[in-house]
Amino acid sequence: MKSSLFTTTLGVAAVLVWSARADAQNTQNAQGRAGGQGPAGEARSPAIPQVPGSTPAGMFGLKSQWTISSDTSIFISNTSISGVSGSTTRFQIQPAADYFIIDNLSLGGFVGVNYTSVPSGHTTQFGIGPRVGYNIPFSSRFSVWPRAGFSFASTSQTVSAVGSTPESSTNNTAFALNLFAPVMFHPVAHFFVGFGPALDQDLSGDNKTTVIAGRLTIGGWF
Repeated sequence: MKSSLFTTTLGVAAVLVWSARADAQNTQNAQGRAGGQGPAGEARSPAIPQVPGSTPAGMFGLKSQWTISSDTSIFISNTSISGVSGSTTRFQIQPAADYFIIDNLSLGGFVGVNYTSVPSGHTTQFGIGPRVGYNIPFSSRFSVWPRAGFSFASTSQTVSAVGSTPESSTNNTAFALNLFAPVMFHPVAHFFVGFGPALDQDLSGDNKTTVIAGRLTIGGWF
């Protein structure tokens, strides 16, 4: 299952990269036609300078920029099943912020909350972590923004009392390595959406968990 998901993710990322390169080639061809010569050797007019905001990917990642994003969508749901007592409620949010200390090099971090309630109890998880990234522009609308960081999560689980069994609760913490390499699409200035492979590797505990996934990021910069 993990192999199939990872293969699909790489396939989507490859398509986006191919589109980015095609867009870059079209941009170069257009610039060459604008600043080159005509068939009879007649000089064409110089290329018209780009208007600020017309090349979003070229502007994204400049020194002193802030980005606000979410690497996992805000998620709120409530599920109930007829004939079964109780329902399942889930809430998840993970906002992130990054700052470009120099052109294309970013430092940032995230905070996250994940709450799940089921008839037998509930689980609450708080997470936080720093990260570093580097934006690689391909064309006026595409770039790749790989990021690496660490995360610390604290999970509290409560199991409701059943019959003579009293209510119980457990707490545990986890430390993990996080890698994410989204292909970014910049449709307009100050907005981006990206998708790519992600790896979360647990570094603590005896039973270490490895998560391989395709992850979506969406946000803006100023």
